[in-house]
Amino acid sequence: MRTHARRTAAVAALILATSLSTFAVENGRKQGTFEFFLGPYTVTDTLFKAVYPQGSNTIRGILLSSSIAAGIDFYAQIKAFSKTGALTYTQEVTNFLMIPLSLGLRYELPTNYIIPYLGGGADFYFYYESNPIGTTLNVATGTHVLGGIYIEFGKSFPLRLNGMLKYTWVNATESGQTIRLGGFEYGGGIAIVF
Repeated sequence: MRTHARRTAAVAALILATSLSTFAVENGRKQGTFEFFLGPYTVTDTLFKAVYPQGSNTIRGILLSSSIAAGIDFYAQIKAFSKTGALTYTQEVTNFLMIPLSLGLRYELPTNYIIPYLGGGADFYFYYESNPIGTTLNVATGTHVLGGIYIEFGKSFPLRLNGMLKYTWVNATESGQTIRLGGFEYGGGIAIVF
């Protein structure tokens, strides 16, 4: 049932974004993007790595951007990252879920077909951890820088490919201990231009 609902929502979003992109292209100016993102994420903290194995570190998300001036976009990116691990002493199961929200500005170099961009901004990392010791629900703040490349297939084509590199500095404090939740991520996705 959930898979069917997700597919229906994805098809509806694609139809809406395609119709919006046709309007924007007819008016000659990009208004923004709706993007899907997928890639690996690395938490740099050694304690985190000891509790949560570093196998599958996939982070998924979406990004919305809005053009505010020639070549300058405001963006909001929300993603999800989850891990299952074992406590270091008792080896009991522990689960971790993190929802990073990033807000920032980026500059797109006005070129054809290959469009590099660079940006940065603020981060709000909502995280939840559950294990036999207890449950934690909190938020940590930080900053990030990012850069990447869009590949477009023509000015009137509503889809772009996106490759991105990002580094985030986010520290969380729990029980008097600081954990670095920020780290390095890279990946790719599809941008719907409207």
